[in-house]
Amino acid sequence: MSIYEKMKRQPAVEDKMPKIGHAVSEHVTSCGNDRSLLVIRLPGIPFESATDSILENRFDSLNRFLSSLGATKGNRLSMTTTLKRRRMAHDQTYAFRSSFMKDFSEQYLARFKKTDYFENTYYLSVVLKHDNLNEGVAEIEELGATIVKALSAYDPEILCAYERNGVMFFETFEFIGELINGVERRVPVTEMPGYQAIPNAWMHFGYDVLEVRADNNTKYAVCYDLKDLPKSGWGQMNSLLSVPVEFTLTQSFGFLGTHQANAKIETQIGKLTSVQDKAVHQIDDLSHAQALLAARELAFGDYHGALVVYGSSAQKAIENGTYVAAQSLNECGVSWMPATLSAPVTYFSQVPGATKKPRPSPRSTRTLASTSSMHNYSTGKARGNPIGDGTAVMPLSTIGKGRFDFNFHASLPDQDNTGEKFAGHTLILGATGTGKTTLQLSLVGFLERFDPKIFALDLDRGMEIFIRNLGGVYLPLKAGVETGLAPFELPPTEANLQFLYSLVRSCGRDAAGQINDADAVKVKNAVDAIYAIERVEDRVFSRLLENIADDGTPNSLRTRLSKWCHAADGEFSWALDNVPNTMIDVTKQHRIGFDVTDFLQKNYQPTEPVLAYLFYLKKLMQENGGLLVTIVEEFWLPAQYPVTQELILKSLKTGRKIEEFVLLVSQSPEDAIASPIFAAIQQQTATKIYLPNPDARFEAYEMCNMNRKEFDVLKSLDKESRTFLIKQSNQSVFATLDLYGMSDALAVLSGTTDNIPIWDEVWAEFGPDIDKCMAVFQSRRKGKKKAAKFDRHAIDPSHGPAYAASLEEGATS
Repeated sequence: MSIYEKMKRQPAVEDKMPKIGHAVSEHVTSCGNDRSLLVIRLPGIPFESATDSILENRFDSLNRFLSSLGATKGNRLSMTTTLKRRRMAHDQTYAFRSSFMKDFSEQYLARFKKTDYFENTYYLSVVLKHDNLNEGVAEIEELGATIVKALSAYDPEILCAYERNGVMFFETFEFIGELINGVERRVPVTEMPGYQAIPNAWMHFGYDVLEVRADNNTKYAVCYDLKDLPKSGWGQMNSLLSVPVEFTLTQSFGFLGTHQANAKIETQIGKLTSVQDKAVHQIDDLSHAQALLAARELAFGDYHGALVVYGSSAQKAIENGTYVAAQSLNECGVSWMPATLSAPVTYFSQVPGATKKPRPSPRSTRTLASTSSMHNYSTGKARGNPIGDGTAVMPLSTIGKGRFDFNFHASLPDQDNTGEKFAGHTLILGATGTGKTTLQLSLVGFLERFDPKIFALDLDRGMEIFIRNLGGVYLPLKAGVETGLAPFELPPTEANLQFLYSLVRSCGRDAAGQINDADAVKVKNAVDAIYAIERVEDRVFSRLLENIADDGTPNSLRTRLSKWCHAADGEFSWALDNVPNTMIDVTKQHRIGFDVTDFLQKNYQPTEPVLAYLFYLKKLMQENGGLLVTIVEEFWLPAQYPVTQELILKSLKTGRKIEEFVLLVSQSPEDAIASPIFAAIQQQTATKIYLPNPDARFEAYEMCNMNRKEFDVLKSLDKESRTFLIKQSNQSVFATLDLYGMSDALAVLSGTTDNIPIWDEVWAEFGPDIDKCMAVFQSRRKGKKKAAKFDRHAIDPSHGPAYAASLEEGATS
C-alpha cells in the first residue's frame, strides 16, 4: 500500500473531535444537536500558606455546591475540569536609564530566560442538555453566572467571543484548540462548525507516543487513563502543581439522577455483601453515601480521568510521562495506565462534550472536588498593573519553583488597571542580616524604568550608593553637626505657615509633651513676625526669640525654644537654626536620600522636628505630581511622635490620589508591631513582605494577619535563606531573591561598613561622575577583598605566593 493510500485511510482529526458546533451567544457554543457548552477559566486559589481548616472548609463548600448543581439539573448536566500546566514565556523587555540598572537587570533576568518556569490554569466546562436551543442557551448562561458567583474566591471568568480588527474570535474555540493542536492561536467565528474550525495540526498516534505538528511547532505526548484513586480529600493532586513538566489533566463528570445513583450504589453493596465481613467498611461507606445523597449533600456521576504529558522529543515525552505518573502514585496515591492503542480516545476525551471516554466509573462529587480542588501557587500579575506601562515591577522565583510577578500596587489579576490610581503602600519587616535592604532596593530599582521620584529616610547609609547610581542626591545628617535645614526659607503660603506653627510648637513642648493655648498663640505671632523680615537669609530660627518675651519662669516658652537657637547657644541649634538657601533645594530634587541614623533613636528631642521637616519637604517635592516612592527606615520611631505620626498617616491615606506610595521598613519587627499606628498601617498597606526572624513570636505576627502555617514556615527560615513571605490581597507566596555571583550589584544594593568607606574615598575624588566612580569603586572594593583574603592565608607559605599573585593580577586589571 502506498503512502498516499495510507494517509487517505487515516481518519481526519475532525472525525475524532466531539461535535463542537457554532457560537450561539457571547459565551455559549452548541455541542451536537441537543447540548450547549460554556467554559470558565479559573486561576485558582493560593494554598501553600492557607491553613488546613480553611482548605477543608473550601473543599466541603465546593462539594456541596457541585452536589446542589447535580440535584438541580440531574443527568442533563455534565462537567469537565481541565488543569493545564504550561511553560511561562519570559519575553518581557525592560528599558532602564542608569548604567547600574541596565547591568543588574541584564544579569538578573538572564536567569529567568535560562530557567523553565511553569504556570497552572484551571478550566471548568459545563455541558447542558436541552430540548430547545434558545431556552437551553438562556439556562446555561444563567448557570454560568451562578457558578461564577459561587466560585468567586477562585477568580472565575467565562470565556467569550471578542472582536479584533473587525473580526470576531471565540475564546472557547481557542481553549479547545490549544488542547488539541498543542499551540495557542486565534480561532475566528465563521460558518464552519467548531469541530472543523478548531483542528490545525497533523497528528500521528504511535503505540506509546503521539506526535503533534502545528504552526512550525512539533510536540510529543504520551497519554494515560485513570486507573484508581484513594479515598477523597482536599488537594488530592497538589503535588503535581510543581512538577517541572508540561501536562494536561482532564476529568469529566456526568451527573446521575438520584434514582440512577441509588441503583448503582445498591448494586455495588450487593456485590460487596457476598464478600461478607471483608468488605464491611466499604459497605458502611456506601450506606453513608446513600444518606448524603438523600440529603443532597452528595451527588454521583460517571467519572473519567485522562492525563496527557508533553515532551520536546518522543523520548522526553516518555520520560516526562513516567515521571509524572510516578509522582502521582507516590505523592497523590492516584494511579494511571498508559494508553496505547486507545490513545486517540484518551487524547480527544480532553475536549469538553466528548462522549467516548476511557475507563469511566461511578464516583461522587467529593472525588471531583478532591482531584479538581483548583489550588494553585500565587503568580502575581504580569500585565495590566496600575503604574507605568502596566507590566509587573519585577519577576521573583518562588520556593514552589514558579515565577511571581511582583507589584507594589494590588489590583485584580484579570483586570487591566493600567494608569489607574491604586494603593501601593508596602510594609517590609525582617531581622538584621536577612537581605532586607537588598530586596527593597532591587524592587525599587526595577521601578526606574517608570522614572519615579524617590524620597528616602535611610539607616546606616545603606541606600546611598544605590541612590547616587540612579542620579539622586544623598545627604548624611549628623547629630551635633549643622544640618542645613532652615524651615523659614519656605514661601509664606497658608499651608506652609500652618506646618511651621506646628513645627515650632513641637520644639516648644514642656517635659510632659504639652504646650498650652497661650504659648501656641505666642508661637504663631513669632512665626508671623519672622515672615515680616524681607531678606530670606535673615529668617533664621533664632529670630523666634526676638518675638517671645521671657516671663521669668524657669520653664517658659522662650526657655524651651532657646535650646534650638544659636543665639542662646542652644543644645540643638544645629538642627534647624541654619541660614536659609545654603542647602540644596530638596523640593526641586527628583531623587534624594537622607541618612537619619542619628535621629532614629527613642526619646531623642531632635527626632520629631527634624524628621517632620523632612517629611514636609517631601510633600512639597510631590506638588508637581508624578510617581513618588517614599522609603522610611525604622518607621515606628517617627510614628511615636505626634507631628511625624500625622504626616505618615496622611501619606498612607492620601498618597494614592497623588501617585505616592510609601515603603515602611523595619529590622525590629517587634517594635514596629508595637507602634501606636500599626493598626492603621496594616489597613493602609496593600503589600506586606516578611523576611526571616528567628526570634519571632506568633502573638506579634498574628497582628499582621499572618496565620500559624505561614508563621511556622517564616520562623523556620535561615536568615541567609534570602526567602521571604509576600502577602497581597488574597495572594500569599514564599519567594526568593538569590543574587549569588552578582557581587558588583550587591555592593550597590546594600551599603555596608566595608564598602561605604571605600565609596567615600571614591566620591571625594571622582564625584559626581557616576560611571568613573563605579569603575574605581568596584576595583578598589575587589582589591581590598583580595588583600584581606591574602592576609588571612599569608600565614600558610603554600598559600601566600598564590594569593599575592592574584592580588597583583587584580591590581593591574
